[in-house]
Amino acid sequence: MYLLRSIISELTEIAPGYYRMKLNAPEIAAAAKPGQFIQIRAVSELCADPLLARPISIYRINREEGGITLLFKAVGRGTKLMASKRAGDAVTVWGPIGNGFEVPEKARNIALLAGGIGMPPLFCLQEGMNLEANPPQLTFFYGGKTGRDLLETELLEKAPVRLKIATEDGSMGFKGFITDLFTQEQRITGFDYLIACGPAPMLAAVQKIAARLSLPGQISLENYMACGVGACLGCVCQTVQGPRRVCVDGPVFPIDEVIF
Repeated sequence: MYLLRSIISELTEIAPGYYRMKLNAPEIAAAAKPGQFIQIRAVSELCADPLLARPISIYRINREEGGITLLFKAVGRGTKLMASKRAGDAVTVWGPIGNGFEVPEKARNIALLAGGIGMPPLFCLQEGMNLEANPPQLTFFYGGKTGRDLLETELLEKAPVRLKIATEDGSMGFKGFITDLFTQEQRITGFDYLIACGPAPMLAAVQKIAARLSLPGQISLENYMACGVGACLGCVCQTVQGPRRVCVDGPVFPIDEVIF
């Protein structure tokens, strides 16, 4: 893990309240893998409010340029302060944190299920896997309440994945939950592995579907985190192995391990 004073190279509002931030962080870019995250504080050196950093999943990794990209929603004081920054400003970051995804080589037909702001780590994962010499077939399911909740779909449309979109109001793609769309596609495609990231109710539903289908996979949790290093126990989740800290034992867990 590295603690850095990182310079913002780009900050763009890509949708109302949603931002894309690019950071110069060569040490983190060199070490990071899909599924990991960083902690970021956007306060000045003269102010420590808000005190706690914010955990943000790594969206894209550019090892050649020494940069990482984040997507975030400005909802609280910390993320709104991040959104107020400009290119050239400095922020404090540390990472990469967490275990990241470990996809078995025998998985050749993989379903990626992203709900809302759970998209970035799965986008990062598909970019990494598609750089492999013999990448698996990837189907990217992306769901939200409305089409306005779906970010950077133009990049996903260009990515070497089968893109399947679902919105609860039917404003984009399939009308309904992403889990319903996945169930339909599973009957046709016969996925052999499943990876999901999104809100807890979605992950609980995905877990039940995977159990019914005897489908192996992983889920990435989005628990609130304070310290990010496992000391405060603020992000503990219950698993079949007992309590686990999402920040250091996760955020990625076997799909059948977490107790919702």
